[in-house]
Amino acid sequence: MRAFTVRGYGGPEVLRVDDVPDLVPGEGEVVVRQQASSVNPLDWHTMRGTPYIVRVGRGLRRPAKPVLGSDISGVVDAVGPGVTRWSVGDAVLGFAAAAWAERVLVKAEVVVARPAGLDPIDAGGVGVAGITALQALTRAGVERGHRVLINGGSGGVGTFAVQIAKLLGAHVTATTSNRNLALVARIGADDVIDYAVDDVVRGIPRFDAVIDFVGDRGIGELRRVLTPEGALVLCGDPGGLWIRPIATMAGALVTDRLVEHRVIPLLATRDQADLQRLADWLGTTALRVVVDRVVPLADVAEAVAHVESRRARGKVLLAVEQ
Repeated sequence: MRAFTVRGYGGPEVLRVDDVPDLVPGEGEVVVRQQASSVNPLDWHTMRGTPYIVRVGRGLRRPAKPVLGSDISGVVDAVGPGVTRWSVGDAVLGFAAAAWAERVLVKAEVVVARPAGLDPIDAGGVGVAGITALQALTRAGVERGHRVLINGGSGGVGTFAVQIAKLLGAHVTATTSNRNLALVARIGADDVIDYAVDDVVRGIPRFDAVIDFVGDRGIGELRRVLTPEGALVLCGDPGGLWIRPIATMAGALVTDRLVEHRVIPLLATRDQADLQRLADWLGTTALRVVVDRVVPLADVAEAVAHVESRRARGKVLLAVEQ
């Protein structure tokens, strides 16, 4: 089968199509024939091997796992021993490693049924971004009546977070650029702030939760606008090729022990219950995938470059041609 691989670290030019061995499901596994996937920041960080310190665990000269991609939307193609929930032909969505391929091997419990009314291509943008947004909000303890600040409301994760926060009953303030103000308001934000004009962290403490998807502000700055019992969740990429991202997360853990606020560094984890919650919302159209563009998997390098530019509005989806 064909898959997009990286045999050495670098920019989008290192992505190439390879023939890789066909997949055979083992105990508790299924093979999914891919219909769509998407591009996440995790993908281009893996491609470039940044921050450099992570190469210690992921491969010094090249990624230890050469097939990139995380999001799954497709049809079950083969079922391994012990799998009773899924049958060949079932439509599923989720996220797992090595998704930029014609077929993906996954544990049966990391996918859920794709809602009948959800477009297969749109479903390719749900896994990582949707789970990250939901887990950020639930870790912060967001509930009805809370006031939430989402720093970065127009990206792939931010557009999910704005909608989910509203579904949880929160009052949502979101930051974005001038060109995206209307988009963020349209998906449900109560207040939208142009970060180039207004500095949200100069306001009075008023937010029960601050969710940072950008990483452009210090922990101390963001804490200023939290209520005494508020929570700060860090999901953003602060940039830096060496240790800055790691140092930011480590600093958050230390800060959490020293201040009254909860400071939570978040790395999203696969969780079938969370994924099912997203699927239920998507099935009723209470939640939707905001699509920046759809690109054939063959043009994944173009899609990666666009996401890496940080100018994508919503998700950049990859249509997998069989």
